Amino acid sequence: MKKLLALVPLALLLTACGTATVEELIEDPDKLAKVNEKCSTLMMQGKNTDTEECNNAREAINQMTSNMLKGFLGK
Repeated sequence: MKKLLALVPLALLLTACGTATVEELIEDPDKLAKVNEKCSTLMMQGKNTDTEECNNAREAINQMTSNMLKGFLGK
């Protein structure tokens, strides 16, 4: 029982430190830059970048680019 009670705070801590959402990355460009750099490094090392974190960063960049283009084109 004591082991279970010791694991509960750890599980809650890990849940709180989950992967940043697309919206969080759009709102925090510094965090987006760090995640993008991490994913770029993984890619250069030939490692898997098909992770939730990297996918969210790609989607955030796509959305930001789309929003910028809409602003330039006045749509």
